[in-house]
Amino acid sequence: MGKIIIGKKAGFCFGVERALKIALECQTQNQQPVYILGPLIHNPRVITDLEKRGIQTVTDLAETKPGGILLIRSHGAGPTVLAAAEKKGLKVIDATCPFVKQEQLLARGLREDGYQVVVVGDPNHPEVQAVVDGVNQEAIIVDPAVPEKWPTGPYKPKLGIVCQTTLPQESLAKVVAALLPGAKEVKIYNTICHATRERQGETGELARQVDLLLVVGGRNSANTRKLVEIGSSLTPTYHIESEKEINPQWLAGKKIIGVTAGASTPQGQISEVVDWLKQNYTGGRGITMEENQVTNGQLTEEVDKVDNDQPAMDSEEMLLNQEIPRLEEGKIVEGTVVAVNDDEIAVNVGGKSDFTIPLAELTSAKVDSAREVAKVGDKIKVMVLKAEDEKTRLSKRKADEELAWQELKDDFEQHRRVSGKIIRAIKGGLQVNINGLIAFLPASQADLGYVADLTKLEGVEAEFYLIDFEPQRHRAVLSRKEVLQEERDAVEAKVYAELEEGQTRDGVVTRLTPFGAFVDLGDGVEGLLHISEIAWERIPHPSARLKEGQELQVLVIKVDREAKRISLSLKQLSPHPWSKVGEKYKVGDMVEGKVVRLTSFGAFVNLEEGVDGLIHISQLSGERVEKPEEVVTIGETVRARVVKVDPEQKRIGLSLREQQERKPEPPREQKQAQSIPGLEEKPLSSNLGDLLAEKMGLNNDQEE
Repeated sequence: MGKIIIGKKAGFCFGVERALKIALECQTQNQQPVYILGPLIHNPRVITDLEKRGIQTVTDLAETKPGGILLIRSHGAGPTVLAAAEKKGLKVIDATCPFVKQEQLLARGLREDGYQVVVVGDPNHPEVQAVVDGVNQEAIIVDPAVPEKWPTGPYKPKLGIVCQTTLPQESLAKVVAALLPGAKEVKIYNTICHATRERQGETGELARQVDLLLVVGGRNSANTRKLVEIGSSLTPTYHIESEKEINPQWLAGKKIIGVTAGASTPQGQISEVVDWLKQNYTGGRGITMEENQVTNGQLTEEVDKVDNDQPAMDSEEMLLNQEIPRLEEGKIVEGTVVAVNDDEIAVNVGGKSDFTIPLAELTSAKVDSAREVAKVGDKIKVMVLKAEDEKTRLSKRKADEELAWQELKDDFEQHRRVSGKIIRAIKGGLQVNINGLIAFLPASQADLGYVADLTKLEGVEAEFYLIDFEPQRHRAVLSRKEVLQEERDAVEAKVYAELEEGQTRDGVVTRLTPFGAFVDLGDGVEGLLHISEIAWERIPHPSARLKEGQELQVLVIKVDREAKRISLSLKQLSPHPWSKVGEKYKVGDMVEGKVVRLTSFGAFVNLEEGVDGLIHISQLSGERVEKPEEVVTIGETVRARVVKVDPEQKRIGLSLREQQERKPEPPREQKQAQSIPGLEEKPLSSNLGDLLAEKMGLNNDQEE
């Protein structure tokens, strides 16, 4: 399916429409013959239609008759022509384009002020010739198309530049850049018609969208040829004056066709081309049109579109285009950068002059050259500091500041975040650069917690909320804390939404306290690992098992979303030690452990993590014991016998006494028994009394 796009700016510009209207009014309101010195516009078809109406185009005043009317075309005419017309007895009606008239007046003013006038443009173009004639042929013409012929100086001390209204912006910029090094003082007037800039810009955009571009207009039209040049650099482009010149082979395989036209091309001529495309591009079927004010009609219909409230004016009544802004002190206007050097830039704000802006008024930032701030062709906002013709002063820095304060006001009222960079620490807080403005960040609003050394935040780029704003005093107070809290709340909400009891999560130990450890579960969301949940056994402090920065896995055992509390456990990721006590410990087994606690009723001995056994005080020794510390001390390693195992009640009974009683006696040396006289051959009495009686009897015998 084919598609045709017609440029919105295609066709007559303001100056051409105005000139045609004046010409037709002259013909209808006067009985005298109407003459035009040279084509009113560069379009053969329009000229033919005018001649049919009795408006004659002449190349020399000798072709005119006294008493007639001489219409000055949109390109303008110099004083030589006007004087010759007066001498011939012709009444002069001036249809010069307001932008061209402005260019002529500016050139004359420059000459009167002692400037060397430079006209940038085509030396053969009637507009340029008229401007040069207006300054008594004392201007230098610089043709952008022939750089090898550009003058290099020396010039007069003061150099004043104007340019052809249909000149491309980049051409003016190149010439100005070349002339500046050889000049001591330069005044630049950007007299390029805004309609020309807009049409050329639109042509470039259109050419990027289409497969083929048709430019409709007279072959001797400079502005039309420029459109062809722009289009050709981007896509296949053809310059045609009518639909008859279209070669069907151009369209083969093309899906999107673009159509535009020069400033001297009537809409009727454009419509004929579009109508031909409708019928021949796809036979009138399956074509998508994007038409912009394109209608079928002849010259009369096009002229009728012009504002009829504006009468024909002679040279005494000429007014400048009302679109040129009025400069008022304190007002912010948009301008176009037309020249840049290290110390300043030149800006055209649509008025009669270009104005220079020194480096100090370009930006509040520290830069070495204006080239770091702007380049030719940039659109910038400037504030009028002073509006007195030659003494007019503009400032981009002031405009940027004022616009920034206005934007800050909107941000404050709408409670929107602003971006900035913390530049330095000061008493009580920090200074923050917000789009060139300096705002204050109190220390209490710098972070979520207390910041001992504010200088550590210098250079940080961040977002802030305005918490206090006084535009009259240019005072802005910021909060980074509110932004961080908002972001933290959002992250916490996400984490809490995902957390469930029973989940195993990876974390990092961030802090150790006497009652437990805080563990970061991700994005700054912390949970508490209580000291009782670190290990199955009792530990004196979390540092006995953990250290800050340690990575570990934890079990989520409780989530309190309202209070924003998360309880964690490390020990519950492993089986409870008592679950296997019945298998590991049997009554009668000998075990070894460390005494960990003494009580009035006994001593507790740690056998393994989470499993303690009790040696009751009665089992500490075979002798009576008043206090456990009489037998054992804390930290002592002992061997004891298991006397009781009750896994359900989590109890293991141990005994040192039983272990001692069962301990085998060490071997003793056999001593030779002393013989008792008289008893060697008698049997040993088992009765202690008999033994004593016998011994006593023996002793009696010995005494006798």
